[in-house]
Amino acid sequence: MSFEVYQTTAEHIIGATDAALQKNNGVDKNLVANFLDIPDESAQNALCMAEQLKLVFKNKTGKFMPLFPFAIYLVTSVRQNKAAILRLVLEQYTPYKTFKFRLELDGLAPAAASKVRALYKINAHRDVILGSFIDLGTYTNSLISEGAGLYRPKKGEPTEYLSVVEEVIQDRETAALHVRRRIGAEAADWVDENEVLDHLITAYQRAAQVHEDQRAPIVHAANAVESFLAQLADHYTVNVKNADGINAKAEKLAQENHLTTKHKFMLKYLGHVRNAVDHGKDPEIGQTWEISKTTAIEYVHVAQSVISALVAYSQKKFVV
Repeated sequence: MSFEVYQTTAEHIIGATDAALQKNNGVDKNLVANFLDIPDESAQNALCMAEQLKLVFKNKTGKFMPLFPFAIYLVTSVRQNKAAILRLVLEQYTPYKTFKFRLELDGLAPAAASKVRALYKINAHRDVILGSFIDLGTYTNSLISEGAGLYRPKKGEPTEYLSVVEEVIQDRETAALHVRRRIGAEAADWVDENEVLDHLITAYQRAAQVHEDQRAPIVHAANAVESFLAQLADHYTVNVKNADGINAKAEKLAQENHLTTKHKFMLKYLGHVRNAVDHGKDPEIGQTWEISKTTAIEYVHVAQSVISALVAYSQKKFVV
């Protein structure tokens, strides 16, 4: 792997990774810039640094996609635990490991950055390496500021932050068990694990943090529903390739008599709320919709119920 360091911050890297998780087909700098309300260049730098840290990767179209499992762990963990996850990722990154080692030896961060630049043939200026590594290091508590531009690596056994990482992983496993129980064993075994179940689990975890972002639970749950409808269409051999969104896919399935009217309108609710979240200004009201915390939480539960009901219906069971 060739190494490069980009001028960015820990918060921007976390935000770019979050954006990548919310789009099934990947994100580019324009979407991330709008998502985080930052300049395009800052968005591109955040994505590229996230790629260096193996939080995202570029797909064949050049868009950035999340790399599992650490992208999920980073984004779904509560705010106070994000630093520990990012530290684990950061301290596996070879240039940063060298920077930290040289800082311990030399005591001067600029000198350590210069050595990293030379050793790994990094194109970025020393000050870019210095700025990004200091921001990442202090955010993650990997480095300690001593004032007057002096920093030192945090010493001692990493048991404290590794225990937080273990807690985050356990939280994910607990969430997965809850969602599986909630939708039932039949549905949990039927749906695609990566394209549907993982999104449902992430939506459930983001619903627990709805005070931070009301939009995220709906985005992830809606992604799960749309992916599920594509899977359902494949099961029934219905072509939904040109049917974009939940509403369009629901209409195609209904036209082929694979949805009851009640199921279709349950899906319409999910589709219209998703559109309120995703589509910006609504021409009907002349402004964007405000998303309530209650709606965000309930949307996740309705999505789970609808998926469970439609799996049951595919087995000739009538459930709402």
